[in-house]
Amino acid sequence: MNVNNKKKKISNARKINKMRWIAGLAMSVFVIAFTAVTLILNITNFYQDLPEGRGIDTLRMFTTISNIIAAVAAFMCLPFQIDGLKRDRYKLPPWIVILLYVGAVGTFLTFFIAITLLSIVNGFVLMMLSKSNLFMHTLNPIFITLLFVLIISDVHIKFRTSFIALIPVLLYCMLYFVMVFVTGLWDDHYQANVFIPWRVTFVIVVAIAFGISQLLRVLHNLTNKYVTSSIERYYLESEDYACPRVSDAVAKLAKANSVFYQEGDAIDIPTDIIALLSKRYEASIVPLDVLYDIYLENYLQSIKKTSPTK
Repeated sequence: MNVNNKKKKISNARKINKMRWIAGLAMSVFVIAFTAVTLILNITNFYQDLPEGRGIDTLRMFTTISNIIAAVAAFMCLPFQIDGLKRDRYKLPPWIVILLYVGAVGTFLTFFIAITLLSIVNGFVLMMLSKSNLFMHTLNPIFITLLFVLIISDVHIKFRTSFIALIPVLLYCMLYFVMVFVTGLWDDHYQANVFIPWRVTFVIVVAIAFGISQLLRVLHNLTNKYVTSSIERYYLESEDYACPRVSDAVAKLAKANSVFYQEGDAIDIPTDIIALLSKRYEASIVPLDVLYDIYLENYLQSIKKTSPTK
């Protein structure tokens, strides 16, 4: 019973990856839509009963800025998510994952401060559930965080990389200091100097942002490790690639991937997966270049094209 369950789990790993990608596409669309609609409502001062942070002034709020970063990151994901579903290949460029990380840290920071400090001062319903706050303080941070932590797990994020996620927070603190405490062009809309000195407020905010960046990084990396190991186990142990020889397994992989070919597509050789199959069959005696040629030959035959080597 246990052996059968294990085989079933391994054989479903690729399908689970596809379902994960579909969920990620939906979350990306939600984040983009929520941000766009809320920006339009706030800039046009649709609500009118809350003038602070409305109209063009909404663009000076860190909540708005962090949500825009998150929406841009989600928008950048879309072409790769759509193409990935077509090709059954689920990878994002590292720079998009990092941008998503920046957006997740920024929006989660606004979520944390809104649900704690601001909710104590102004009330939970107003801060988390009322009008645009429902989207920018609650739903968007939740969706973008889940997208980064559980869905987009393509890159293992190192500790030194985590400091990139703090850049928007640090830049905003400097801008806020200049505009509020130096020039006086802005009101102290975040009440940074009301309850405690602004210096202490800035240190606390940056410290919280750093803690959030580490928490999200660790959770993301755990997901990355789980997904990577699941995919590796699929190609190393699944019955789907239980063939007499490594060349047969590579040929089978090529034929399976050729199903997703569309006219005009570039043909990518999945070198990482072929390396796993080589490891499975302990075929180090067979050069990987030879296996790449076998893959390409069978792929081209499956899509009825002639090998460029002939």
